[in-house]
Amino acid sequence: MKALAVFLMCLGAAAQEPPAPAETPKPGTVSGIVTVAGTGTPMKNVQVIVGRGGPQERTATTDAQGRYTLREVAPGMQRILAMAPDASGRPGFGPSATRQIVLAPGQDSTVDLQVILPGRITGKVVDQNKEPVPGITVFLVAREYTYGALRAYFTSAATTDDEGVYTLERVTPGRTYAVMANRLRRNLKPISDAPLDPAVRLPSVVPTYFPNAPSLDGSEPLILRPGERREGVDIRIRRAASFCLEGVLEGNSGPGALNFDISETQPTSGQTGSGGFYMSPPGGKTGPDGKFRLCDLHPGDYELSVSEYRPGGYGAGQFNAAVVTIGDRDVSGVRLGLRPRIPVAGEVAFDGPPPATPIDTKLGIAVIAVTRAERGNAQAAIPGAFTFDDGLLMDEYGTTFNAVPPGTYVKDVTYGDRSILNRTLRVGSAIGNASLRVVLARDGGSIAARVADKDGNPVADCTVVILPATAASEAEFAALMKTGQSDASGRWSGPQLAPGKYVVLATQDAINRSPEVIAKLWAARTRGEEVEVVAGGKPAVTLMSRSLD
Repeated sequence: MKALAVFLMCLGAAAQEPPAPAETPKPGTVSGIVTVAGTGTPMKNVQVIVGRGGPQERTATTDAQGRYTLREVAPGMQRILAMAPDASGRPGFGPSATRQIVLAPGQDSTVDLQVILPGRITGKVVDQNKEPVPGITVFLVAREYTYGALRAYFTSAATTDDEGVYTLERVTPGRTYAVMANRLRRNLKPISDAPLDPAVRLPSVVPTYFPNAPSLDGSEPLILRPGERREGVDIRIRRAASFCLEGVLEGNSGPGALNFDISETQPTSGQTGSGGFYMSPPGGKTGPDGKFRLCDLHPGDYELSVSEYRPGGYGAGQFNAAVVTIGDRDVSGVRLGLRPRIPVAGEVAFDGPPPATPIDTKLGIAVIAVTRAERGNAQAAIPGAFTFDDGLLMDEYGTTFNAVPPGTYVKDVTYGDRSILNRTLRVGSAIGNASLRVVLARDGGSIAARVADKDGNPVADCTVVILPATAASEAEFAALMKTGQSDASGRWSGPQLAPGKYVVLATQDAINRSPEVIAKLWAARTRGEEVEVVAGGKPAVTLMSRSLD
């Protein structure tokens, strides 16, 4: 019996021994060369990173031959990022390139990267006598479809020196731009000392587009090659008769000391697909009587705004804006009053019955002003109510949504009795206490795409574009377009889509919402794969990469 007990004790101890730990996958090595796209020139001092920001991040710097080696890289899907120095030599602040790979355990993988260098535009601004004009602001202007409309945006700016010379850095190659020169004064007196008689005033500077055009439509488009240094983009500044705008700014209890801004209505600051560029327009502050007399204005359309900042200087507590047209004479009698922040609430609802299993995540609703850095955020249960706690200024906003539940899509967004899906939200434009209503639907499907070469091999980092087959205009076409990048296996699964017909294509060309690219995509629809999405469907397509030209 004692022997049996000892045997059972030993057996029990053996049964309680922990299992042998699983073998850790052996890390691998990634190496390669970083070169300049188009020329093949090796790039030194480029930071190459894998697993950026994670616990297994690895970093290397290229040598004089552009070579790098990343050791002890975890196996699996990895994204390799190359970040070149900027023009001043600061490492990691210049142009970049990425590649996605799948690394097997213990594998030594070779990954070469090509960095597309930005361009540079230089020129001189002169007056009618061909004399240099210092202190002129020169803008890089791009057009883009946003929220159902074609708009012109500033993307960067420079100031002419004492010789009238300017330099615009970091110009994205392949993109169509216009270059515009204008005199931009930051601080304005509320009461100008310009003569009362327009006939004796100095002429006003008119925004002038390269080479000598008074409007964007007459400008010469510029498209740079990678790394190109375009010189001789000279502008002869135009001048016109100078006029004044007079009026009164009003607060809650009548005229008062209030902040004002005034600027041309187009182009504007704002958020674009390539980022945001914001700048303060010319402005100032009125005296206690609220009166203003703003001069040196050329004929055209201007946006005049009034604002009052909240205690502590955190954003505007009240705001209003109006468009004023200057013709062939002074404009007087303008009255513009503050408007308080408007409470905006809403609800998230389903088109049809909600899912049987309750959704435990919340939908994020974000709005950002089209031409200003004003924004608001809210969250809602799905379904459920939401509110922008701080209210929103009476302005024009774009709306985006975060954490849309899998298997659903945003079918409609209404403000008051009007749909604003893929359009702007104009706060205060609806009657009464209008609310936002976000409608989610579950009757859609998605498209699974695979990009391969002519031999059937997967093509990674290729742009897959899903286009609506029945869009009535290029603006609607741009608003409904969906894009993504193929992974290391050449695959990409698109977002949830409304039922209907779509065209899917793959390209290595740069994709944006400029009118030039949208026009190419519009023409390329006949070369794509037509797919019909039905409820719950996930059609699969195999694509070859094609140029849009």
